[in-house]
This record gives sequence, C-alpha cells and structure tokens, in this order.
Amino acid sequence: MSAPDPRPRRHGLLDRSSLATKPLDGGGVRAVRVLAAHIEGHACRITTWRPELEDGARPPSPSLVLAREPRYEPLEAAPRGEPAARFESDGSTVRAQVTFTPGTSVYGAGEVAGGLLRNGRAVKLWNTDAWRYGEERPALYQSHPYVVAVRPDGSAVGLLADSVRRGMIAVALDGVEFQLEAEPFDLHVISGAGPMEVGEALAALIGRIALPPLWALGYHQCRWSYMSADEVLRVAWELRKRRIPCDAIWLDIDSMDRLRSFTWNAQCFPDPKGLIEELHAMSLRAVTILDPGLAVDPAYEPCASGLAGDHFVHDARGAPARGRVWPGICHFPDFTREATRTWWAAMVRRYVEAGMDGLWIDMNEPSVFRTPTKTLPEDCVHRGLGGGTHGRFHNLYGQLMAEATHEGLRTARPEERPFILTRSNHLSGSRFAATWTGDNQASWDDLRWSIPMTLSLSICGQPFAGPDIGGFDGDPTPELFARWFELAAYLPFARGHGEKTSCRKEPWSFGPETEACVRAALERRMRLLPYLYTLFRDAEQRGHPIVRPLFYADPRDAELRELDDAFLLGPDLLVAPVVEPAARTRRVLLPRPAEGWYAFHEGQTLLTDRSLEVEAPLGTTPVFARAGAILPLAPPLQHSGELATAPLELHVFLDRAGRARGSLYEDAGAGLDYQRGLYRLTRFEARVENGELVLEEQLEGSFEPPDRPRSVVVHGGTLSTSPRT
Repeated sequence: MSAPDPRPRRHGLLDRSSLATKPLDGGGVRAVRVLAAHIEGHACRITTWRPELEDGARPPSPSLVLAREPRYEPLEAAPRGEPAARFESDGSTVRAQVTFTPGTSVYGAGEVAGGLLRNGRAVKLWNTDAWRYGEERPALYQSHPYVVAVRPDGSAVGLLADSVRRGMIAVALDGVEFQLEAEPFDLHVISGAGPMEVGEALAALIGRIALPPLWALGYHQCRWSYMSADEVLRVAWELRKRRIPCDAIWLDIDSMDRLRSFTWNAQCFPDPKGLIEELHAMSLRAVTILDPGLAVDPAYEPCASGLAGDHFVHDARGAPARGRVWPGICHFPDFTREATRTWWAAMVRRYVEAGMDGLWIDMNEPSVFRTPTKTLPEDCVHRGLGGGTHGRFHNLYGQLMAEATHEGLRTARPEERPFILTRSNHLSGSRFAATWTGDNQASWDDLRWSIPMTLSLSICGQPFAGPDIGGFDGDPTPELFARWFELAAYLPFARGHGEKTSCRKEPWSFGPETEACVRAALERRMRLLPYLYTLFRDAEQRGHPIVRPLFYADPRDAELRELDDAFLLGPDLLVAPVVEPAARTRRVLLPRPAEGWYAFHEGQTLLTDRSLEVEAPLGTTPVFARAGAILPLAPPLQHSGELATAPLELHVFLDRAGRARGSLYEDAGAGLDYQRGLYRLTRFEARVENGELVLEEQLEGSFEPPDRPRSVVVHGGTLSTSPRT
C-alpha cells in the first residue's frame, strides 16, 4: 500500500512546503469580523471569519454556497485552541490562510486525480471538461472549496470558503491558503472531535443528500451510445439471460434527434414509451441524457421558447451567447434566473412523460468546443442571483442546472424520489444530484484513482459517487475490467460505461472467465444491498459518508493517514481491492479499534495481526468486518425489486465481550411515504448468555415489510443453541 509522495514534482503541486515562507500581511483588508455560527443538530463549533476590503467590499449575502444560513453572533476573539484566519487582497484576488501544527493531514478540495492526502498539493477551482485527465490536471469537472485538517491527536478542523469564484486551494505542510478571485468571502472554520463530526456539521451547512430510490443503488449499464431501441433490448435480454444483476440501462446522446436535448431519434427510437415499458417489464429502469447546449434553430421548440422568454446567457453585447457543442452552434440557458429554471423544469416535466426513471445531465460546466477555455467567454452575462459575468457564475452553472432538473422531475412526479446524475457541480450540489468521476481512462492508474477520488467527494459532502467502471476511454484488458468491477461493486454509485470508439464493455464482452468475475462482484453488491440502503438513510439523516478513508476508523492513527488503496464501507466493512496488474495477493493494514476485525466472507475467529498479506485471486475482493457489528445481507439478487421479499441474513460478528450491534432500514424503496413515518428502522443488539445468542430488536417507524424468511449467522464465540430473539 504505497503512500502518495507530497513533494513538489509535477504540475498541480506546490513549489513551497510552508506558508511561513509567504505569510499574508493583511494588505487590502480593512477589517475582519469573527462570528459564531450556530447550526442546530451538530456537536461542532463553527466560527466564521468575515473580511471587509479597504474599498468597502464585503462577502456576498445571501450565500451562494450554503443551503441554509447559520445564525451569527459577534465574537471578540476566536475561541481558544481554534486556528485563526488571516486575509489579504491585491485588488484582483482575495486570500485567506490558516496554519496548523506539524503532523496535520489535510484532505478534501473535491474531485482531482491522484492520492487522497492533499498536503503539498494545489487544487484549482474552475469546472473544466477534462477529457483524458490525469494527475497533472489541477482542475476537473467540479469545484469544492472545502478541506478538512486532521490533527495529530485525531481532532479535526474543516475550512469552508464561502465562494463560487475561480480560485486555488494551496495545501502546504503547515497550513492551507484559499485564493479566490475578485470578491471577499466568508471562511467558516468547523472544529470537532474528529473528521466524522466535522463532516456532520459541513452537511448541515451545505445540505444533506435526499434518500434516492432503491433502484439507483443497483448496477447501471451504459454506453456512448446504444444506437437503437433494438440494441437496447438486446443488451437488456443478455443481462437477464446471463443472470447478471442490473437495475438500469442508460441512453446517451445518440438516442436524440440530431443530438438535441428533449428529443428522440425517430428512426432508431420510434416508440420511446414502448421501449421503456419493455424495459420495465424486465425490471430494468431507463435513464436518459440532457445537455444544456440547445441548438440554434427557430424550428426547435426549446430554442424558440428560450428566445421568446429571454432564457439564454447573454454575450457581452447583450445578444444570446453562442457556442459549439454536440448539436452544433448552441445557446445556453441562464440558470441563475429563477424564470429560466422554471422554464427548464417545465421542459423536463414534458420530456419525462415517456416514462424514463432518471435523468443524466452532462456537458454542464458548461463545455464548449473549439475554444481555448473550453467554456463560454468569461465576459458573458448572467442576470439572476444579483447578476454578473460568466466568470463569476461558471463554477455554479452545473449545480443550478441540477437544481432546475431536479425541480422538473419532482413536479412531474411529486410522490416519487428524483434520481439525477450530474457531471459538473459545486460544493452544495449533492442535494440535487449524484455524480461520477468523469471521463476516465481504461488504465490501472485510473482504477487506483477511483478510490481516492470517490473518498474525496465523500469528504466534501457528496456521498453518492463512483467512477465509470472499466474506464470510459480506451480498451481495458480482461483482468483490469474484472478488477474494476471487484472494486466498484462496493462504491455508492456503480455504472459501467464506455465511449463509442473503445471496445464493447458489457459484462460478457471479455469472455466467460471475466464474465463470471463480473457476475460474482455484482452479486456481492446485491447481497450487501440492505446494508448499503441503511447507509444511504444515515447519509440523509446525519450527513455521514457512505465510503470513508481508513483513518476514519481511528483518526489518531498516523499509519492510516496516507492509505488510499482501501476504504471503509460504512462503519463496519473494510474493502481492500486489488489495484495492481497480475497481483493475486495484497497487503492490508487494519485499523485498531478495540473490537478487532474478521475476514468478512468466511471469518469465524478474530484476526490477531494488524498487517496482513491476504490471498486475492481474480474473482475475489478481500473484505473485513468490524467485530461488534451486525450486518444485514440478502441473497444474490438480480435487481433491487427482489429485495422486499428476499430472505434476510443477519451476520453477527461478536466482539471479545460476546456482543454486537447493527441496524436495518426498510421502506417501500420508492416514493415519499417514508417521510411521513412509513419506514422501519430495526436496531439489533446481540449478546451471548450461557452459550446462547440472545438477539434483541428495537423498532422505529410504522412501515410493515412483507413477511420473509430470516436467518442468523454468528461469527466468533462458541454457541450451543440457536439464537433466540
């Protein structure tokens, strides 16, 4: 398990190791106010540092980042033990610095390739269409002006720069500097006992995800593109015939008429509603794509109504801005305008009448072809949210599109849970859409980066994320393809995808042996579906990440701080996938909670060693369960709709005291009745008494799940009788 090298060797890393070599002197800042920020329901202290520039400029109000404004109270000084913030401005850039003691590890800053640890690295905040990205790219598709610093004692400090502007987060070995363009910003300092507690407070500020429909947690099959309804149905039938678990098939831009959003290719997809009904009959959902660029054509209704309502971004001369994307020359909705978001939502409502179950919004940085900046000119004009140039609102564009699309789905089906996937986003956009790590490549590097990229998004408040499995661009080897499924089966979002010039990447595309590995990996995912769904409910209720870095299990353990080739799935599972070619074993370093760990699939005794060399032949993934946990499992399902009546297994991993705890969340799997109390949360407690396992249950909610068989599997301990409830 190699650690990332923090030394400045490549673009995107710092040319200095210490902020002390270039401290801020307060120039250009007239005053800094210190405020206590109060958010109900969290245990952290939040202190807001608010600068006022010499020219009188202050941070924008209301915030464009926070989902809800805290209640502020003035403070005379920063709370004792909390790091102080320093500001300066040179008239074009506002900077803020916070320093830390040696031994502090910094994480976050969102979606960039490379290792998880950010010490010594600079991350650019500018949403960018980053085709074939690598570690040399300092900016990808999203901007997250947030980091969390974990001190040597395990306590944590989150730093949230309340700005949507272009900028840079520079993480030195002794602190963090935010550099943001043009206007001052609040810096929220969140101090807590550890990174989990700080993450709860972050989620309270920026908004937590809503519980997705259960089907969204299954496997999704996609390609750019399935070129006809017949091809879609052939893929669907193959998935079911080969008994490969799958919940959804996705349609890319070639399903459209001339690549135009809100349309269908009438020749290749003559009956969209009928196609979707056939997929539904096979228990498969349908997800279709929308891009923001709308073709300039008066006969194209979205363009005509957009012009009539003045819904497009203006260029510097006041005319609707133009840029080339897939349909040709396009106009771009001005999502900063409430009227435009309402107009877009109305088009979404009409579009989904065909019956699609979810929407995928893409190219929404926005991406523009054949320009040096790959986006709209920065002097284009937005007229909502107080107005300003595209340079001001660029980073927020994808989130605003997600918000408008979410509203369209919500109003079209007010009693259903919307599912949207977005490529571009900002820090608080997880309220509206899941995300993926963009146009990755079929390489072992990209496979390894799938872990730290998803973990970093989770740290920044986006728990519903994952990579394109198998690599979007390029041709994977059969081994790489299989290993990617073995890893991604344990990530929150699981979609196989590939672009049209690469090889076919359906699960059977690489022969029977690889197909068997893929099937086994997806069956393992479906067995964990009860546990995974329970984690999503916890993310909605408390803001907890679904996948977590290993150091979350013990933030004081310095040996875990740089490890990013394994991860925690919730609090109770540790996943250690193979990420190196030709490897058939791998080394695992286990965190040291008092309870200990078991080998998940076959473990009957507590592991005594912290460092292990484990067997990992092709077709397997090393997974470990925390002692003291109770995990709910299902049989290998073909799709999530089978879960409601499937037998339930409770796996009890006893700790050294012969005890264990766990929980299971259940509801209808769709709809909003769970918000009205129609759910079932079962809390389990197990203990050994006189050689017998006693299992107690505590129930919450009024949902009555269907009757189904239930069994208990005990790991550890010596029991003479069957469990009694």
